[in-house]
Amino acid sequence: MSFLTPLFLLLGLLAVPIIIMYMLRLRRREVLVSSTLLWQKLLRDREANAPWQKLRRNLLLLLQLLILAALVFALARPFLPVPSVVSGSVVVLLDASASMLATDVEPNRFAAAAAEVDRLIADLAGSSQMTLIQVGHTPQVLIAATGDKTALRQALGRAAAETAVPDWPAAFALAAGAAQGFQDASIVIVSDGGLPADLPPLPGSPAFIPVGASGENLAITALATAAIPEEAGGGIQLFASVRNEGLVDREALLSLSLDGALTDARRIA
Repeated sequence: MSFLTPLFLLLGLLAVPIIIMYMLRLRRREVLVSSTLLWQKLLRDREANAPWQKLRRNLLLLLQLLILAALVFALARPFLPVPSVVSGSVVVLLDASASMLATDVEPNRFAAAAAEVDRLIADLAGSSQMTLIQVGHTPQVLIAATGDKTALRQALGRAAAETAVPDWPAAFALAAGAAQGFQDASIVIVSDGGLPADLPPLPGSPAFIPVGASGENLAITALATAAIPEEAGGGIQLFASVRNEGLVDREALLSLSLDGALTDARRIA
């Protein structure tokens, strides 16, 4: 058993002053009486209240210690670590879209997603196999069904994020094809979200592993160039479409560089 906040276990030391309080209860004032026959219970109480006497059975003390133990145990947040074993045939869809280059997590979302895939590879059972698909502008199978963890990690090392819009329908088609023929096939999507709503269904019960600390993202969704006729002055015209995919209004500086030199910059909102 482990604890998420083990420092709270130090609160268990509060049991010491509670016990001392019961051992050092205030002594009563001594008074002479003519007979002790009617004072036997009082004498027993007096003995129990003397400092540093052996603790007698006390239900209230036991109850207080149990409450303290339960409180400390709850604050320490215990948990039982259970190893996650990926079994059967697993198809992993790794999002490689431009938004995965966001740096809201260190060093970026794509690196965090690759770390999640590496964890899945580590948890792959001995008789299981994995297919790894990179979801980019043109989805590609980085490695087909295999249980070789070294080969899987080498394929993962070849994955890289793109500055393009991913083709999720094509990626889903690849995943469905890779899962065919396996009764125990499972599909895992590792992404920062934002998948289209009209995607085709996937076989089985797909799992989703989210990456990224927020959904805020400014994206260039379209980019095209066109030649201007000579009679109109010549040159090249650039068209760019920028979309705010977050929930908060944003202002940004859109800059255009040519061969490393700044050509134009405009503030957009």
